[in-house]
Amino acid sequence: MSFIAAAFLLACVTALTCALPGVFIVLRGQSMLIDAMSHAVLPGIVIGVALTGTLHSPAMTVAATIMGLMIVWMSNWLRSHAIVSGDADQGVLFPALFALGVLLMSTTFRNVHVSEHTVLAGDLNLMALRSEHIIVGGINYGPRAMWPLIVVLALTALYIAVFWRVLRVSIFDRHFALTAGMPVRLAENGLMLLVALTVVSAFSVAGSILVMALMICPAATAVLFSRSLGTAVGISLAVALISAAIGFWVAWKLELPTSAAMAMFDGVLFVGALVARRAWKCHRRRCRLA
Repeated sequence: MSFIAAAFLLACVTALTCALPGVFIVLRGQSMLIDAMSHAVLPGIVIGVALTGTLHSPAMTVAATIMGLMIVWMSNWLRSHAIVSGDADQGVLFPALFALGVLLMSTTFRNVHVSEHTVLAGDLNLMALRSEHIIVGGINYGPRAMWPLIVVLALTALYIAVFWRVLRVSIFDRHFALTAGMPVRLAENGLMLLVALTVVSAFSVAGSILVMALMICPAATAVLFSRSLGTAVGISLAVALISAAIGFWVAWKLELPTSAAMAMFDGVLFVGALVARRAWKCHRRRCRLA
């Protein structure tokens, strides 16, 4: 598999995997929780890499996912006990955990091979190099970083299909869903687990900053034009693929980081969709007045 094909395939898989749970996060009003989670997983990644020597080990994934879930549990605990107000809980927790990860990289685990650039923005181009591919029996199965993302994408799709009704009802009327006896907390906790897995799996490709854009921007764009949850999910996945294709092409032509170009075009598509929506509303208003 050539570098171009591997990079494009990895870009598309990363975009789809991040975008799928994004709609549920946006509609639940927890977008900033992704930012907190993407920073909080750093200590787990550093410890996991120190123990295993690689970013692709199951032990690293488990350690980092636990750290990501900790930010959710600690945030919910602080809110439920009214210790802090608003989203101050996230402002208190995730900088502390991120700083802990940086300190571990600088002191105890200074020999861990995790660069600051990878931490912040990932390196999709590096992950697409042939040295990072899975080759068995002379057959190239593509970038190693792509397969955990495919597994997480499949698990997320299966989970959403199973808990679709519960997630849909709880998003728009959580109190009714609880009153009706639906397993709301189970569905929400499972979704947060999959979001944490997504953040960890995409870390080496998109870093702790760009993964938020890949997860939230397509969903925010989809919500502008959707009247149902199913439509929002479909539009979000389409927007993710379009931004991945355009971002990859621009990055290839201009020799830019692919993940950064993807995130930038996610933002461009959102702004374009917002302008188009407002223009359409103004047009309809003028037509009514006429």
